[in-house]
Amino acid sequence: MAVAFLPFPTKLVAEAIHDESAERAAAIFYGASLLAIALLFSALWGAVARNRELLRPEVTDEEVTSILLATSPSIGFYAAAIALALAAPPIAALAYLVIAVVGVLRARGDDAVAEPA
Repeated sequence: MAVAFLPFPTKLVAEAIHDESAERAAAIFYGASLLAIALLFSALWGAVARNRELLRPEVTDEEVTSILLATSPSIGFYAAAIALALAAPPIAALAYLVIAVVGVLRARGDDAVAEPA
């Protein structure tokens, strides 16, 4: 449900581009939404990792640890970007973009490593 909510804060950020007085609040709200998604995903994966019956038998402990490590840093980065939004909302918006791009590149790199050449 948190992901389905994301278009609303995204629209707020888009509208705040034209209103300097609203950009700080929009950047913080957008970051808080992204942080909530990251926290929920981390909690969901943590619950799955603790209950191995929810995973396929061929999933190794190394793969579980790899996913946990890949998702955890984004929580800290989102918190830092939210703090940055207090002082420099446009830079925080750029930070949110960088976090997303790095996350996609990391996920693609994991897939490339997992697949035999």
